[in-house]
Amino acid sequence: MNKKEEILKIASREFAKYGYTGVSMDAIAKKADISKAAIYYHFKNKASLFEEVVMPKVQKLIDEIYSFEDKDPKEELKHYIASYAKIFRKYPCFAAVLAHEFVDGGRDLSDEIIKNLSKVFKKLITILKKGQEKNNFQIDNPFSIQLMIVSSLIMHQTTKNLRKRISKYIEIELNPGIEDIANAIYQKILKAILKE
Repeated sequence: MNKKEEILKIASREFAKYGYTGVSMDAIAKKADISKAAIYYHFKNKASLFEEVVMPKVQKLIDEIYSFEDKDPKEELKHYIASYAKIFRKYPCFAAVLAHEFVDGGRDLSDEIIKNLSKVFKKLITILKKGQEKNNFQIDNPFSIQLMIVSSLIMHQTTKNLRKRISKYIEIELNPGIEDIANAIYQKILKAILKE
């Protein structure tokens, strides 16, 4: 791993743990055992470092979601939800970074990241419209469905330690896999939106 990759890896963990505003370039430099100037050799500023941490994961999410096209909107919806689970499992820091940004109202997400996240939501809207056109789905608000998907999967990824602690007191293990959560979300949403 070269120095730039190492900085990105450390920055990703720091942004996941503390959010954009809670991270300093000094802290990243210290953890990477380099000078702050060495970080600025690779990245113009903290915003550009954050962009390079987040944007590739957003692009991977887009690529995964758009990699599947089916005549059946139910199958497309299933793939859409599973895509989030796959990317969050592969990049757990990404889920935590998004959690911080959602709490902060997306304040530190660049317009480019917002534009790309919008492509993701646009795909869900397309899937739901296709389901309505085929007279399968009844939808009131696509954004409420997006919230169910994203918030549930982010919470799953960001609460592992909390779930372990709670499990001790209720004597039930609270450790389902993210794929299990994604499938449960799919089943609940499908039940809610399918026309009877």
